[in-house]
Amino acid sequence: MLALRVGTTLAAFAYVAARVDLRAVGSALVRVSPLAFLVACVSTALNLVVGSVRWRILLQAYGAPHVPTLGSLVRLNYIGFFYNTCLPGGVGGDVVRGYASRAAFGDEGVTGAGAVVLVDRVLGLVGLLLVVAFTATAFPLPVAESNHVTAISLAGIAVSAGAIVAIAIGRSLAPRLPAFARKYAENLPAIKHWGPFGVAILLSLVTQSVVAWTGHVIVASLAPTVALTDSLVVVPLAMATAFLPFLVGGTGAREEVFARLYGPLGVPGSDAVAASLLVWFTQIVVALVGGLLPLPHAAAAKPETNKANG
Repeated sequence: MLALRVGTTLAAFAYVAARVDLRAVGSALVRVSPLAFLVACVSTALNLVVGSVRWRILLQAYGAPHVPTLGSLVRLNYIGFFYNTCLPGGVGGDVVRGYASRAAFGDEGVTGAGAVVLVDRVLGLVGLLLVVAFTATAFPLPVAESNHVTAISLAGIAVSAGAIVAIAIGRSLAPRLPAFARKYAENLPAIKHWGPFGVAILLSLVTQSVVAWTGHVIVASLAPTVALTDSLVVVPLAMATAFLPFLVGGTGAREEVFARLYGPLGVPGSDAVAASLLVWFTQIVVALVGGLLPLPHAAAAKPETNKANG
């Protein structure tokens, strides 16, 4: 399986490399402003903190009796980001986050914590699709695919909402499920505080907008004529390739999206590929911070009692 994933990633990148001048890509890489790269790295690092705030608010929304401190969640988020960035599929870090934060739900343990991490990730996807759908409608890209972007985004939002609803009604459905699934469904948390849940949705819009801004800073360093509204569509779609199960960090597919969608905007393919690689490199730089942090035990998460639940 590992060989298949690595092979697929190399094949995808080879396909992109065959369509651009690699010397021009190298030239574009050195033309990117060091300040732009630094801004992208700092933005990515701070965005993980905002994501940790969203995660904590979601734990409160689902009534977790022992909500970990923000510092603990920031640490786990950085560690999870390392696994998501460096392993195929982009979900290994979510497994780590769910397992390491299991003490937040006491008896519900991994099932409750894992469900909240899943909702956290789904809300990130919802935020991404909302940003894309709104921007693509208001400022459509000059490519044929732009006609379908909004429809596909809305369909993705509907599917994501269905996943959240399924978790919310899991307990009520538990008696009707087979025994092997019933024990997990019985421990699924329900939304107990809708106010914090709404705030988490708004924070998802913030985090995905920052992702788009991070990519735009680098692209604009090579092509100043590209508008932020263009990047608010292109970058989130490109970064969504990290969810593809047989690619490491979406490498290959991400470069193809950059080249295909930025091309009609006047960005040469070599520049678009270079920008995509640098966006990925900013993630690797920040992810390495998480890779250096030791993974805490569940007991080390320093949980505190959720005051909303007494």
